[in-house]
Amino acid sequence: MTGFRGTDEQLDREIAAIEGMARVRVRRVATELRELDRDLRELKRERARRRAESATPVGAETPIEEAA
Repeated sequence: MTGFRGTDEQLDREIAAIEGMARVRVRRVATELRELDRDLRELKRERARRRAESATPVGAETPIEEAA
């Protein structure tokens, strides 16, 4: 960025505007990261559930009743 060629007041306004834009962008990114983190946790839970199901031997879910 080149040297600013305005008054001190203009410079202060420009700084305030850019700081405001930065805050908005940071909030948006933080929201997106929270959403991604939530989605990632859900996917990992699903993976763990599937792995647990595949590790369970077939037929182990229901006990076999003995014929009397």
